[in-house]
Amino acid sequence: MPNPYWIKVYFDKDTEPTRFSPDRQIEEEGSAFRNALKKARDCKAYAVCLCNRGKELPLAIRLRNDNHSLAKYPNTGKEHVMDCRFYSRLNPEGGQKTYTEKALNESNSGRVKITLDYPLQTRSTVIEQDKVIDDEIPRRPYRNVKKRNTMSLLGLLHTLWETAGYNVWVPGMDGKRNSTQLGYNLFRQAEKIQSNGILLSEVLMTPARRGTMDEARNKSVLQSAIEKKRRLVVVSELAQFSDERKHGTGRLPVQNFAGMPFLNIDDSRWKSALQRFSIEAHAWAAGFKIFAIAVTDVPGPASATVRQVGLIMVSDRFIPLDSAYESVVEKILYENKRTFIKPLVYDSAESEYLPDFCLTDVTAGDSQPFPIEVWGMKTAEYLAHREVKTEWYNKEFGRFGWWSWDAAQDPQGVTIKPFPPAERDVMNEIMK
Repeated sequence: MPNPYWIKVYFDKDTEPTRFSPDRQIEEEGSAFRNALKKARDCKAYAVCLCNRGKELPLAIRLRNDNHSLAKYPNTGKEHVMDCRFYSRLNPEGGQKTYTEKALNESNSGRVKITLDYPLQTRSTVIEQDKVIDDEIPRRPYRNVKKRNTMSLLGLLHTLWETAGYNVWVPGMDGKRNSTQLGYNLFRQAEKIQSNGILLSEVLMTPARRGTMDEARNKSVLQSAIEKKRRLVVVSELAQFSDERKHGTGRLPVQNFAGMPFLNIDDSRWKSALQRFSIEAHAWAAGFKIFAIAVTDVPGPASATVRQVGLIMVSDRFIPLDSAYESVVEKILYENKRTFIKPLVYDSAESEYLPDFCLTDVTAGDSQPFPIEVWGMKTAEYLAHREVKTEWYNKEFGRFGWWSWDAAQDPQGVTIKPFPPAERDVMNEIMK
């Protein structure tokens, strides 16, 4: 059973915070703890968990059916100690909610278990004897879909990205991120992710430079995959755009590939991927960082054939982006030294509403991060979706407000309004 730890509740700047021992955390009506939570929420303040010595981990104060309660703050679950009731490596309030327990769950030991669309283990090197891997990753639909019992390749990339914390930004991270460091951190997360009994780290290859430990790790993963007849999962940044690479060279055009086999890919399959990920393809041509995730057949000593590939666009800070318009907002947030989160969609539908960004230095009710939305299209289907999502924003955040920019009508950003001023910087404290 999870253990309770001391909680500190903050109020307004003129009131000293109150500490509550585990035996005083009584959430019954009229209790000192319940009254403190109510007062803190009225002050737009927050509470913190003291389970991790030396850190104050923020907790959201939620109001449901006139009851005040605590919940972990988004993207902070893994910062709590493992036996804390707020510990979690997952964030089911985001795009992960599209999965059933069969597709994504977390064991008591903190290991994340997933069920992919395809098996990593094969019975032989003859792929035709095993389950066929679809060549195409479905794009995000607008309409409701049933919860998924499996995770796509793109969903896997989002899992790695979020558990590694690369959808979170605080000013203290400035200048501390690069492609190979990202690869190392993704690999460390893969050591705690399991798919059908196989640790993802046993098949994952990530960016590496020659003569480094990362290269040696990739070589070890390759040799193990050959011996155990397993498919590889490769995550790497695309090389600089060129017309030749766009039309296909027979190989996946990635950089920092030390220790990896040649990643052969049929030109028609590559062109199909660029068509399906058209936003990312145009961004690649415009000079943005684009990362690819690929699954291969069982490799040989020198080469592996890519069976499926997905793309993700990121900023200079490796924050995922869904459009070039989002990059404008992300850069403004960065230049204004704001702390924020980019919610990731995984395999969810557009109808499962998520903001494009969330400010974590200002709240918007129930101690939730403040939502930011970028409207970027004019199609009839998108405008209908926008109308419904606007109603959702007004219902969920109307009392506290939310920020938006109609980029489709104002692509030059003339009407971009200031963000609400920061109230606190709890995420920066966590990341120190």
